Amino acid sequence: MSGRANQLDQMDAITKVIEIAPHAEGIKAHARLITESVAFKGSRRSQQFLLFVVDNALAGHFDELKERTLGHKLFGREPSYNTADDAIVRVTACDVRKRLTHFYSDFGGHAEFRIEFPLGSYIPEFQVLAPVLSETHLLPSAPLSVPSEAGETKPARPIAPPPRWIVYGLAALAVCGALWLGMRGTLATDSKSPERQLPWSAVFPQNRHTHFIFCDPEIVSIQKLSAHTLSLSDYANQHYWPAPELMTPEQNWLANSGTFRGVSVSSVDTTILLAIAGLGFRHPLHDVDTHTARGFRLADFKTEDSFVLLGSPRSNPWVELFQNQLDLTFEFDEARKAEYIRNKRPASGESPTYIPTAAGWDTGQAYGIIALVGNPNQSGQVLILAGSNAEATEAAGKMATNVKLLSQTLKNHGIDPAGPVRHFEILLQVSTMAGSSNTFDVIAFHQLADKPREQ
Repeated sequence: MSGRANQLDQMDAITKVIEIAPHAEGIKAHARLITESVAFKGSRRSQQFLLFVVDNALAGHFDELKERTLGHKLFGREPSYNTADDAIVRVTACDVRKRLTHFYSDFGGHAEFRIEFPLGSYIPEFQVLAPVLSETHLLPSAPLSVPSEAGETKPARPIAPPPRWIVYGLAALAVCGALWLGMRGTLATDSKSPERQLPWSAVFPQNRHTHFIFCDPEIVSIQKLSAHTLSLSDYANQHYWPAPELMTPEQNWLANSGTFRGVSVSSVDTTILLAIAGLGFRHPLHDVDTHTARGFRLADFKTEDSFVLLGSPRSNPWVELFQNQLDLTFEFDEARKAEYIRNKRPASGESPTYIPTAAGWDTGQAYGIIALVGNPNQSGQVLILAGSNAEATEAAGKMATNVKLLSQTLKNHGIDPAGPVRHFEILLQVSTMAGSSNTFDVIAFHQLADKPREQ
């Protein structure tokens, strides 16, 4: 396929994501309704399977929807178990298909959506059967074409998540197009418009440029494979691997293989960006760029522009540039090989450290941060949305784009969300289950100084 054709495919895929995004919550509610129906009664395994694959598909986590991964995540099998000898995933998927057929034969005429599993795939397909009224417009009811697990397009099939374009080179370009399209919506010109509320009034000022910097999922893999914690200095100087003499032959081979080129974009970051685009700012935002973290340079921060950084320092080392302004910072525990939160200035009732109990795609507690700070020696503002795992980053994005909730939280802590720029930091405790951010609570709120503090 030519580069031009591939680029068009990427733009087509992001268009489908935009079209399905307004339906996501409705589809999740529909899936819960199905699992509570007579058709699924008595099969806890099939209920869990359906909810897990639907949630992950809508979140763009397609790598989780493979047989071995499902066996490990859902059914407790070893990560390397032999799928040829253990058919639990195939059997469960078959049972789910039969139960879905039963459900739709009884209630399909009254359903707004339809969920299907094509044979040979664990990626569900979604069809909108009836128009659904959203807050601002009538959503389309026509089914769309979808990609299969292998990535090919099936015409005249219901909506499904895009193929693995999210993790390849043209993803940032496609998402940039989506952002531009989404942000051309309109809202009333009152003081409650998102663009007039912090933090969006700070990072999207009129007649200013704003840069979205995605995290670098591959840099996390490099650090794990090399057992090496990368410094910001090394990252800025494009030294991603340890010195060759410090690596094994296998690590040297990986370093030279071109496998980790830094072009991947996390599906969580894409979800957050689409949620921001969906806020519908009153004035069109033409001056918005998206960047992979590895495509950015230190000199690019020396500007009056504003920035939105996604990910913790482990996955987006550029966040380290601004940690000296924060009270709640990400630190890496070499013994545990995991990030935790250090509270440099604990207030009454706060802990000096917050240690997550959930790694990525796990069940337990994680922590997310929303922080608005200044760009040192510049006039622009920086919004950081980060988490101790992807689910916590996702939770930070959810709260940041919930304008009503965030505005009320700011008011509760003495900041006028419609007033002048005030720097702040919010710590979220996130309850995760099987790879999804279940619930989150604000457990710390700090107003920050305008200038970097001494460490």
